[in-house]
Amino acid sequence: MNMKEKSKKEQLDLAKNSRCEKELWSLHGSPYMNVRRAVARNINITSRIANNLSVDPVLNVSYMASKNNKSTILRDFSHLNLSACILCEKDERYIDCNACPEKKKFR
Repeated sequence: MNMKEKSKKEQLDLAKNSRCEKELWSLHGSPYMNVRRAVARNINITSRIANNLSVDPVLNVSYMASKNNKSTILRDFSHLNLSACILCEKDERYIDCNACPEKKKFR
């Protein structure tokens, strides 16, 4: 089954738990930010995947990818005022960003 045919929940489960490079490569291109972020945090990704996600246009994804040991791209985020959303360590499968009390602090 194509990854695009899988639900967001199924993609999140795979992104979090998969050890398959082919699956992780496919998931790293997901339209869902939380799926890409979960892939970025997966310890089984390759350097190629980590490096691609390190330059993701969504800071939530690129920050987590840059923290992955497989990333060889060094990024300096120190000049940014990173919100709690970006620094959040919660499991992407269970995050409800809209209900998060921290989110309201940055609006």
